[in-house]
Amino acid sequence: MSDPSSRRAVRAEFERAAESFAERTSGRFDGLGAVAFSRIHPGATVLEVGAGTGNFLALFEGVASRRLAVDLTPGMLQVARRRHPGLELVAADGAQLPFNEKSIDLACSAQALHHISRPVPVLMEMRRVLTPGGRVLVVDQVAPERLEEARARNELDTIRDPTHAASRPPSAMRTVLQAAGLTIVDERIVESEGRLSQWMWAGEFPAERLAAVRRFIEERGAETGMGFQPDGEDWRFRRSRMMILAIRT
Repeated sequence: MSDPSSRRAVRAEFERAAESFAERTSGRFDGLGAVAFSRIHPGATVLEVGAGTGNFLALFEGVASRRLAVDLTPGMLQVARRRHPGLELVAADGAQLPFNEKSIDLACSAQALHHISRPVPVLMEMRRVLTPGGRVLVVDQVAPERLEEARARNELDTIRDPTHAASRPPSAMRTVLQAAGLTIVDERIVESEGRLSQWMWAGEFPAERLAAVRRFIEERGAETGMGFQPDGEDWRFRRSRMMILAIRT
């Protein structure tokens, strides 16, 4: 993934939050149409790097013959085993996948790339394991193209979660895939509305971190381009996710 200190930080953050993370993020991918977008064929082998508690990989049940969940954090995989028994779980680094070349039909990463400061080596590994005709599917939050807004959004994301590396604008997402030797064949940006109360559960995030995020939103939320609007004691905002489908160059 990156340096050892980053791996330790990610494990610590997600070991602590594994149970509530699974509940909070349940269903967040359901409206994306990711399975159809992936062009997966029945009986395919699907791999997800940074699979967490398995919510994204679960979408491929009944279509894929094998669903391989790779994650750095054993605690997240333990929750995945309980919630999604059909997954094959592998504790490993996405930059060093323990799979042979030409063994994976669809290699995915969903909401993981923004935790990785150097995504190209991970994407190259995903490319390496593809079968002939195989594809890479990346789903991740994206920042605005405007530099000032992207900086403010990343500052907010880092306050919320210190393991955050970078939310990249769509142009940068395309660049990192191309740098990994991949050719983009389709892309889609999906807009949705979020609420602070769902983005940060009080039982999952430390109280001081939640307070710091609230202060940032009150003082500088307009700088992020996320359209923050107060709603009683809550905040509403806009979020953007990008889906990219790619093949070997």
